[in-house]
Amino acid sequence: MTPLGLLVHGPEVIDDGNVEDAIACLKAAGFEVEAALGGISGKTAVIDAGLRAIIDISRDLRPSAVVADFFHRGRDFIVAVNHAKSEESGCVLGEGILSNFLKRHGAKEDISFVQLEYSSLIIIPWLIKPGHEGIYRTIRDAFGTHREKAPHRLEACCTGDSKVVRRVIRGVQPGEKIVVNGVIIGTVSADNQEQRITLVARDGKLTEIMGGTLIEHNLWKLPPLKLEDELIKTAGVIRRTKPRRMVSGGGAWGEELVPKRRVACFFYTLESLFPKLVDPHTAVAVAVTVGDDTTSIAGDILKRFDIRLIGITDGDADGLISGITSGALDEYAKFLPPGSVIIRLKPERDDVVGKDVKERIFGGLEELDLEGEPEQQFEELKRRILELARGEILEILSSSPQPEKT
Repeated sequence: MTPLGLLVHGPEVIDDGNVEDAIACLKAAGFEVEAALGGISGKTAVIDAGLRAIIDISRDLRPSAVVADFFHRGRDFIVAVNHAKSEESGCVLGEGILSNFLKRHGAKEDISFVQLEYSSLIIIPWLIKPGHEGIYRTIRDAFGTHREKAPHRLEACCTGDSKVVRRVIRGVQPGEKIVVNGVIIGTVSADNQEQRITLVARDGKLTEIMGGTLIEHNLWKLPPLKLEDELIKTAGVIRRTKPRRMVSGGGAWGEELVPKRRVACFFYTLESLFPKLVDPHTAVAVAVTVGDDTTSIAGDILKRFDIRLIGITDGDADGLISGITSGALDEYAKFLPPGSVIIRLKPERDDVVGKDVKERIFGGLEELDLEGEPEQQFEELKRRILELARGEILEILSSSPQPEKT
C-alpha cells in the first residue's frame, strides 16, 4: 500500500468527525495512513474522541514541522485535514504550512501536499510531485464530495529589513484575538473589513498592528521576535465546536512511564504544557498558571489528567475560551480539575504577583521539585503563593476535592 502522512490541524476537524471520515476514505482507497497532529489546540479534542492510538499527539510540533517529519521519514505525500472558520482562512492556513516547510526543509519538486478543507468541502492540490499524479487522482476520486480548488500562488508574508519587519496575516475576522506563540497580543479591529492585519516589529519587538489593537501589557511575555518565523494565529475562541463524544479516562499517558520525580510547573503560556505532561522523567503534580485565559485553558486540559491547578487571575479574560464571557470568578468552576484553586487579584496585578511567584518560589525556573505527602505539598505551595499575594486578593475559588483513590 502507498504510505501517506496525514497532518491533522485544529479541534474542529476532530470534533466534527472529519478526521475519521478522511482516514476511512483513504484506507478504503488503498492507502496506508499515518496521522499526526500539528499545533496544540487540537490535543484535547483527540483525547476527548479517544483517538490517541490513531493520531499522534505525543510531540509538540508546528504543522510545518509535522510535514517535515513525515518528509524526512520517507512519507513525501502529505494530506492536510482542516476545518477552518471560512474557506479563505483555510486556504491561508494551507499556504502558510507549505511556505514554512519549503523555507526550511525542501524544494517544491520534493513533496506532494494536498489539503482537505472541510469548512467548504474543497480539495486543494498545493503541490504534486512528478510521478505522484496517479496518487492524487485516486485521492481526489475518493473524496467525491469535495470540489477541486486550484491553489493560488504562494506569496511572501513578510517585508522589511533588519530593523523593521512587517508581516501580513490574511483571513482574519473583526474582533478576533491575535495570538503570537501562545500569547494574546492584540485584537482585530471591529471595523476591519479587509480580512487582513499587518504586524510591525522594530528591533525584534512588536510595536504596531495595522488593522488591529495591541494589548501592550502582554508584550513583556514575548522574547525578542523574528517575526517571519513566529507562530501567529487569530481566533474568536480556540475551540469552536463541541465533541460528538467524550471518551472517559484521560488519565496517564502510558503505563510504561515511570516518573523519577514529582514537580510543580509554572506557566505564563501553554506552549510547553503537553511536552511536560509526556516527559518520562517527571510527573506534573501541580500547575501554577498566570492569567485568565491561560488558567481556563490549562484547567480544561489538566482536568482530563487529574492534575491540580493553582490559577492566578485578575479578571481580564480575553474570551478565548467559550464559556468565559464576563470574567466572573464562578465562570471558571467548570474548567477546574478537582482540588484546584483560583486566586482572583485586583485588576492588572496577576502578572506582577506571577513574577514574584516565579522568582521567589520557583527560583526563576519553570519547575519546582515536590517531595513528601502530595496533599501537604499542595497546601504548602498554595500557602506560599497566598502569602506573596497578600493585600492583592479579592476572591478565592476552590473546586471540589479530588476523590480518594482506592
